[in-house]
Amino acid sequence: MKIIRPYVLVPALVLTFPLLILNANAQPGIPIGQWRSHVSFNSIRSITTGSSKTFAAASSGLMILDHQDMSVSGITSMNGLAGAIIRFIRFDQPSEQLFLAYDDGTIDIIRENEIEHFNWLNDTPVSGPVSIHHITFHQGLAYLSAGYGVVVFDITKRQVKETWRNLGAGGSQLAIHQSALLGDSIFLATGNGVLAGRLNDNLLDFSKWKRYDEAEMNGPVKAVSVFEGILYAAIDNAGVFHLENGNWILEDFLQREVFQSLNSSDDRLVICQSDHVWQMAGGTLSEVISPLLTESQFALEDDQGTVWIGDNENGLLSVSGGTTNQYIANGPAFNVPFRLSFSEGKLFALEGGYANDFSALGRPGKVSIFSAGRWDLANSPLNDLTDLTAAGGVTYLSSYGYGVQSGPPGAPDVVYNETNSTLVNANPPGNFVNVTALAAAGNGIWVANYNASSSLHWFTDGSWQAYSFPFTAARYPLSLAVDYTGSVWGALSPAAGGGILVFNRNENKSAYLTDQSGSGGLPHRNVHSIVSDRDGSMWIGTDNGIAYFVNPAAVYGTEVSAVRPIFENRFLLNGERITAIAIDGGNRKWVGTERGVWLFGPNGDKLLHNFTTGNSPLPSGVIRDIAIDPASGEVFFATGAGLVSFRADATESDGSFTSVRIFPNPVTEEFNGLVGISGLATDAVVKITDASGKLIWQTYANGGTASWNVRDYNGRRASSGMYLVFCATADGDQQFVGKIAVIE
Repeated sequence: MKIIRPYVLVPALVLTFPLLILNANAQPGIPIGQWRSHVSFNSIRSITTGSSKTFAAASSGLMILDHQDMSVSGITSMNGLAGAIIRFIRFDQPSEQLFLAYDDGTIDIIRENEIEHFNWLNDTPVSGPVSIHHITFHQGLAYLSAGYGVVVFDITKRQVKETWRNLGAGGSQLAIHQSALLGDSIFLATGNGVLAGRLNDNLLDFSKWKRYDEAEMNGPVKAVSVFEGILYAAIDNAGVFHLENGNWILEDFLQREVFQSLNSSDDRLVICQSDHVWQMAGGTLSEVISPLLTESQFALEDDQGTVWIGDNENGLLSVSGGTTNQYIANGPAFNVPFRLSFSEGKLFALEGGYANDFSALGRPGKVSIFSAGRWDLANSPLNDLTDLTAAGGVTYLSSYGYGVQSGPPGAPDVVYNETNSTLVNANPPGNFVNVTALAAAGNGIWVANYNASSSLHWFTDGSWQAYSFPFTAARYPLSLAVDYTGSVWGALSPAAGGGILVFNRNENKSAYLTDQSGSGGLPHRNVHSIVSDRDGSMWIGTDNGIAYFVNPAAVYGTEVSAVRPIFENRFLLNGERITAIAIDGGNRKWVGTERGVWLFGPNGDKLLHNFTTGNSPLPSGVIRDIAIDPASGEVFFATGAGLVSFRADATESDGSFTSVRIFPNPVTEEFNGLVGISGLATDAVVKITDASGKLIWQTYANGGTASWNVRDYNGRRASSGMYLVFCATADGDQQFVGKIAVIE
């Protein structure tokens, strides 16, 4: 099966060393109803070169470097790619086509301005791993090395010629990591030694393959490559071998090392390790030196002698004549954020977090910051960042191990830990000041101190206060929220019994909410998200759907049970694990699950959207966090495979018509989306008339934004002309009149 679709290149940011920044053509805003991807190109896992371009693959996007003007552009799932995780890319020179192989066993073929997507697994499903690891071209055929065998793909006919499956001893399934051609034979790097088969034989028959699985080759072979008529193989923790007179000879260099890739050019064999890149020629091994190499994942040499390196942190590197150039398309510095936070008009994405067993990960303190359509990076001195908030004009950043820093992410003023605050170190003298969450309340912040006798801390005006509670689960808060009464709500670790801690420090009273009737009545003890909506209700996301407390102040009494919304005659999202909840300017509920995103009306009884990997650009159905830009209504989704955003039709309002904006305006013939009218007074009435004053559309704002589909009540597209927009508050005290031009 194949799908053909056009694509458009997206201009990107170029970095070189010494540092040079070119115009990224950042896109500050997008129309209502549109998506955009936020792919990180800092980690490059595969590279290939064409006659005039170099292609570099990140896990969720393709970066293209044009050698003529050295411009960089990008392609993602938003403008044509299949959307799965990219594993390997290879350019076929004779046909001038680029092949992209994905972890889900499918491929994209790019030629000129079209992308063809192929998925033969729908017709011939296989069991076990399906990822395509490598591609070799030969005489119009592409040999795709996959987790289950080799797919032989006819490039001209656009069809699978045959599939060599179950190539292991006795016909068992065997993973193929790479292939190389020498003479009339093809050699395969496999999960157990090297296989060799003559191309004229019936290679569908596993018995036709010669097996090199003797003692020195017994085990996973990372790569095979032919250089100067000699076949080389790289085996982790053993070394590099070459085949001589039917025997494998271990080279005297790089023994007992781990390898990333092995690629040959006309002049050199390029050997890539995670911390070094080597070139071999004439029996001499030399190291490729680059000051920007941190953790290399892939390396090759092009026809001009330039070595291209895919680094895990610094993007695409080119090394030639002792000079390193660096290329990174604009995006976050990492692909999968742990937490998102919108503060002071900017989106902050944190890479850190902690392991499932609540141990430290040791991730550096990277904070990617999105503002005015572009990404920037700040580096905190703290590892394993967990949350960010602002209070009293000060930004605070928390760490799982190092406490809390005040001040900008990249330039902290103070770091608070057990030495200068009430925060507790769970296992001194190591770095175990484990802070899992922050929540702003007025000019102060609440701090969640995981695995501490005093698990909640209040910081304001330079002073700290610590609070402890009489039940064990309270020692393990994972997330925090503050209600309109000033009480702090903490979701407690499921590993410690779960539930919710609610505490009001002014009245010194607390409550423990569980799934027991009268003691919270939660749908499940495992709570993952707590948020306050515009009406003051506290919405709770659990392992078994959603509930909310209408009156947060009442939870300290007896016989307290949450309300469970009803949707389609059943409890809302019953049976679904709720991973995140966010409230937009229209008081609507954006709900993240492990199967996509749902948008419900203010009361949870009306479904407005359900986005999945099947009907949207979500790269994964597993939603890790959701954050909303209150001014634009853009909703950001951190998923298990990357970050994307969707421009919704609701914004927060300051209650007036002080900054009304109509976008796009004018509306051209090519535009088929929604016109956004933002900056309105809260829930304003919006009427659109033609030039003669005839009413053609009326709606209400969601918070501070209303939308128009450029059609009248009968569904007819508005004709060319000028249209008037009349906006007013419900009581008529405030009004605004604007214009929309439609050009057909």
